[in-house]
Amino acid sequence: MDKTKTENCAADTGLPASKITYREPLGDFHGVKAEIVGHCVWDYPANTLALRLPQPKWVLCAYQGYRKVTSVLNCFHPPESWHAVDNTDRTYWEYTRWIHREMLNQVAPGEKTALLFTGVDMHKHVMAEETYEELWVQAWVTAGVKTNALRIGRDAAYGIERKGLWQPFDHKSPPQPGTINIIVLTSSDLGQAAMASSFITITEAKTAALQDLDIRSSYNSKLQATGTSTDQVCIVPGNGDRCFYVSGQVKLGEMIARAVTRGVTEAINKVRGEG
Repeated sequence: MDKTKTENCAADTGLPASKITYREPLGDFHGVKAEIVGHCVWDYPANTLALRLPQPKWVLCAYQGYRKVTSVLNCFHPPESWHAVDNTDRTYWEYTRWIHREMLNQVAPGEKTALLFTGVDMHKHVMAEETYEELWVQAWVTAGVKTNALRIGRDAAYGIERKGLWQPFDHKSPPQPGTINIIVLTSSDLGQAAMASSFITITEAKTAALQDLDIRSSYNSKLQATGTSTDQVCIVPGNGDRCFYVSGQVKLGEMIARAVTRGVTEAINKVRGEG
């Protein structure tokens, strides 16, 4: 894949500057233009998977909610930047908004975006597609499960949020970053309720993949993991017929589940193959 270089990183310890270093086109998928954009957070190499939509669409994103966007971005934050918030007077929520705002000024200036973020390099992403007659579904997935996979409801929380501030429990060590990010695009038009319902199907499919791979909790190897502590999802509907049901009993739900299960499985195996 061709990489088009623009400029080198410039260190700026005062601001979370993001400098574009390359653009790597991935192709046009049903009108969605995909590319990996290389950039820096401070002076640390990072990159972003950018899915630029053919027209503005209402999407549902776990991080930002229901919003009209022109692109969906999955952002790799390098490990060196994870603890940079410790050297600022910002809360974690303020830090993420701050760093993403500065990054978007370079990666997607002037665009309305939906964001996901992770510690997984975007070159480890997987796109899984399912088709049936006029329907299509794509799942764009990155997956890191080595450090903070957990079994929800069995592995204890390590902190609490009060008035927007994060308060870790004294007796718990913070988990190391690790995330499964899933962006689902479909040809079908979906209303707000169907988009919300799709999160159930997507989550069940993700957990099925973890079960198939026998991924264990990072905190208790006797427990099978259901996800990680920071998983994120975004659903992007299309311009086809309006669909109201996305459960496993209808074809669209089956397709979403198949694409997500295959995407999560392949993404985990891709990261495992690093070592």
